[in-house]
Amino acid sequence: MNRRYLALFALVALLTGCLPVDSLSPLYTDKDLTYDESLIGFWAGPNNDEGGIEFSALSDNGKKAYVLTMFDKARDSGEGHRTVFDAHLVNLGGHRFLDVVPQQWEAREESYSLQIKQGKSGTSAEPRLLRLGSASYLEFADGTPGDGGKIQANLRRAHWFLKVTRNEKKLRLDIADDDDLRKAVLSGTLHLPHALLGEGNNQNIVITAGTQELQKFVVEHADDGKLFTTHTDELHLRE
Repeated sequence: MNRRYLALFALVALLTGCLPVDSLSPLYTDKDLTYDESLIGFWAGPNNDEGGIEFSALSDNGKKAYVLTMFDKARDSGEGHRTVFDAHLVNLGGHRFLDVVPQQWEAREESYSLQIKQGKSGTSAEPRLLRLGSASYLEFADGTPGDGGKIQANLRRAHWFLKVTRNEKKLRLDIADDDDLRKAVLSGTLHLPHALLGEGNNQNIVITAGTQELQKFVVEHADDGKLFTTHTDELHLRE
């Protein structure tokens, strides 16, 4: 398993042994959003010392969403890491998913090499996508002939998507593992627009599909065991 996010996303690795795949596009549009008040609260596994997940209410442009805080140690211990996400609950094809984006991200302290090309059709940069660090990317858009050779650079924060299964006061999160998805894409088992960054065993996959195509793909593979290959143990709502 690629451990590139271990420090930042310690709880997910602890609960599942995997790390979710990055997507440049969200899994939702406004019409796909839903809200479940019963998710509000702190969810933990059988051993409360191993941390847990806390949902808090958030208003996002007038629509209800969540602040999701992950604890890799007991919430009140004052130890360990906590990671905070903006989270949206998405209803697609009779399934519910969470789309989560970290509120904070860290860039690597290093330089990046770009090859700039100019032609009759405009200006372009290679590579078109750079990983800045944990859950953050820089994407370069081609310039047009009339813009003086300018290239637009867009900061793209990664989205994770998790399938949500509820049974009264029990919660399970099924996760699209980055290594499993990369292997499936390379073997031709799954087909989805993507980019592969890095070399050799350090390659990581980034989903580049737009929201509509991503939604279709996720719904098609929601239950076939090819996409959501890893899940947490059952989490219980703590009073």
